[in-house]
Amino acid sequence: METKIYSQNEEQEIISKLLEKYDIQTRAVEIGINTGARGDGSTLQGNTVFLKSQGWHCLWMDANTSFHDVRRVSVYPGNINTLLQDFGDIGIFSIDIDSEDWHVVKAVLEHGHRPQLFVCETNSYLDPMLDLVMPLGHRRSPMPKSICHGATLKAFDELLVLFDYHFICTTGLGNNGFWIRNDLEKIRIPIDCYKDHRHPRTTNWSRSRPTDAWTSSRELLA
Repeated sequence: METKIYSQNEEQEIISKLLEKYDIQTRAVEIGINTGARGDGSTLQGNTVFLKSQGWHCLWMDANTSFHDVRRVSVYPGNINTLLQDFGDIGIFSIDIDSEDWHVVKAVLEHGHRPQLFVCETNSYLDPMLDLVMPLGHRRSPMPKSICHGATLKAFDELLVLFDYHFICTTGLGNNGFWIRNDLEKIRIPIDCYKDHRHPRTTNWSRSRPTDAWTSSRELLA
């Protein structure tokens, strides 16, 4: 029987392959999930939706989605750890909120959570080797959606490497990056290799917007 694909792109396929390779705990958190897998609002679209039928314990959160398995809540750096309270050890942490993603991940790590696998939406409209992060609070500003993807691949890598993770790959569009905890795999792929071998569909840079409002991960981590 053909596997039902619930993710927007090939995220589900990538996660499935990683689960074959690594021993990952069957607990997933996904922030930013919507109804749309069938186009009629009857099922969810997300990176971890397929895991539920495999017996995983999943915590799904979204600010706008009304669905019986989704907690409807706006996630911020200031409330994420309260929302994760009592959930237990996290196998997969996936985030796609088009805004303060980088800051939420930082808050999770600084609190002491150590998911085994991170799946983070990155800004594929900007050169992935630029270290750029949208400052806190920008979601309240009127900005084009193309720059409301909160951080570049490089910025996420700077943060996650600091907490003992390393980059594995991205989707073909370059809009979701994957990082594994170092104790599961010690061979680190240099982030600069990504740009040289990226999929041709990742060249969205002509659609980018000014980045005057952005800061960098190095400034935020200093």
